[in-house]
Amino acid sequence: MDSPAFTVFIPTYNRAGLLLRALSSIEVQTFRDFEVVIVDDGSTDDTAAVVARWKARVEFPVTYVRQSNQGKHAAHNKGLELAKGELFFNLDSDDRLLPDTLERIRRHWKSIPESERGRFAGVEGLVESMDGKRRLTVPYPHNPLDAGFLDVRYRLRIGGDKKHAIRTDVARRYPYPVFPGEKHIRPSLTWKRISHDYVFRCVNEPFQQVEYQAEGLSSDRFSLRMRNPKGFRLYYLEDVVRHRPWLGRRQLRRSMIDFIRFSFHAGSGLLEQGRLTRYDPLWLALAPAGFGRWLVDRYRQCFKKGCKPNRKETRN
Repeated sequence: MDSPAFTVFIPTYNRAGLLLRALSSIEVQTFRDFEVVIVDDGSTDDTAAVVARWKARVEFPVTYVRQSNQGKHAAHNKGLELAKGELFFNLDSDDRLLPDTLERIRRHWKSIPESERGRFAGVEGLVESMDGKRRLTVPYPHNPLDAGFLDVRYRLRIGGDKKHAIRTDVARRYPYPVFPGEKHIRPSLTWKRISHDYVFRCVNEPFQQVEYQAEGLSSDRFSLRMRNPKGFRLYYLEDVVRHRPWLGRRQLRRSMIDFIRFSFHAGSGLLEQGRLTRYDPLWLALAPAGFGRWLVDRYRQCFKKGCKPNRKETRN
C-alpha cells in the first residue's frame, strides 16, 4: 500500500497510559485504506513498548519514530515527512476517533467535484465528549460550509476546537516554524497561513472524541507563553501584518499589544519592532500598552513566583 487514502498521525509524549485508547479507535475503523504514523516526542515512560505490542497485532502499516523532546509542532513536521497518505489526520494521543470517522471524511472529500478540489485543503468537523453526549464546539452556520480558518474564526465568529483531515501535499507546504529552545507554536498559525490559499469543506459532524487533560498544554497558559516568546511574537506579528483584513478593531489592537509584549520577552527592542511592523502608526500608539503588559508579566514571573525556574513543559 504505497499511497493510502489516509495517514493517521499521532504525536505523543509520556501518554503510555492513555495511548491505547487512541490506537484502539484506529483499529476499528470501518474504512481500512490508511497507515499510522506515531512520533514519540522524547517520552520517558513505556510508550515504545505499548506501540510495539500494538503494532505486532495489527494488519495495517505502522511507523513509529522517537525524537528528542522538541514539542508537538516539531513532531507534526516529522510526521508530515513520513506520511504517504493523500489526507493527513492528526489524532491526539489522549483522544479517539469514532468508528466511521475516516469513512465519513472520505465520503465528504469525494463529494467535492474533482475539478474544484484543487482549492480545498481538506475536510473539517467537530469534536464531542468521550461519552458522545456533548458537542464541545460551536457548529457551522451551514452544513456543509466551504470556508477558510480566517473567515470562520473572524468573520463568522466561530471558535472552539475543530478536527480536520488535510491534504498531505498542502500541509507540507506550511510546516511549523521551530525556534531553538522553544517547544510550542500555536496551531492556528499554520491554519491562518493556509486560509489565504485554500478552504476546507466544513461539516457539522463529530470526527473525534476528546478529553482535555489537567496537565495538558492549556493547563498553564501563562507559563507556556513565557517559555515560548519567539513563537508568540511571530504569531501576533502575522496577525497585524498578514491577516489584518480579517481582524476587527478590537482584535487588531489586542494582537498589536501582544506583538509588542512578546517582542520584549524575545529580546526585540523598539527599533526591530518598528521595522517588523513597517513603522505602523498603531504600533507606535500602542507601544506603551505593550510595554506595560511586559512589565506585568515580569512582575508575575519574578515577584509573585519568586523568580523560580520554569517547570518542565508537558506535551500531548
